[in-house]
Amino acid sequence: MLRRVLTTLVGIPILLAAIWWGTPWLVFLLAVAVIIGVREFYRLYRAEDASLPTLLGSLWALAFVLGAQASSDLTNFLTISSGIFIVGAFVSFLWLVAFHKSPGFTQASVYLILGPVYVGFLLSHALVLRETGESATFGRDWLLFALLVTFATDTGAFLTGRSIGRHKMAPAISPNKTWEGAIGGFVLAVLASLALGQLLDLELARWQQGLIGATVGVVSQLGDLSESALKRISQVKDAGSIIPGHGGILDRVDSLVLSIPAVYYLINLVFKP
Repeated sequence: MLRRVLTTLVGIPILLAAIWWGTPWLVFLLAVAVIIGVREFYRLYRAEDASLPTLLGSLWALAFVLGAQASSDLTNFLTISSGIFIVGAFVSFLWLVAFHKSPGFTQASVYLILGPVYVGFLLSHALVLRETGESATFGRDWLLFALLVTFATDTGAFLTGRSIGRHKMAPAISPNKTWEGAIGGFVLAVLASLALGQLLDLELARWQQGLIGATVGVVSQLGDLSESALKRISQVKDAGSIIPGHGGILDRVDSLVLSIPAVYYLINLVFKP
């Protein structure tokens, strides 16, 4: 527990500083995270006589990050990302045909393609969210919002589940998660979103901020469950061990991979100021 707390006390300020300063610090931090994340994701692929090309997956995920940084708006971002996906999928198919000898061709294909998309494409939304809006602070504040509300959801779910959790939510996937914890995380997400509305320049009505916070309170927990399902399939406790007391990169970003894109699309397509 002490290692976990100390790591959090060091890691969160670094992450918040990178978001506050933006380019190039956030790009560099995200690039490192997706490269490590893809390597962890590929290690979840369990085949006795085959492994996945981590270099190919890392370069593909990194391309999503660089493409997001080069994007100017939502349409441009999706166009660039689509091109990166098509090229990466084609190269991956060629690799599978040429080098993959294991009988599990379909499973290998899913892991090979899903890794860079899950880690690289989804997390690259942090960069386009950071640059969203006309003002210099709009995108920064919304990225901080997405991050902090996600943390609030995780904290609320953990504390509520530990204190009053009785009804298991998905015992086959994550035995420690309860419905009481999920509700606690959701409630704290909404409260945190309303509180952050007083501190950050979000430029949206309070009810819209609360609704976006509620969405984060749901999708971040779905992201957590999704990664738990992947680990359950691979029969591992943690995706990695690079972060003392926390596991791997995937274990730390599992909630963010859905919450950051959700915030980005909500403020650009649904509640655009």
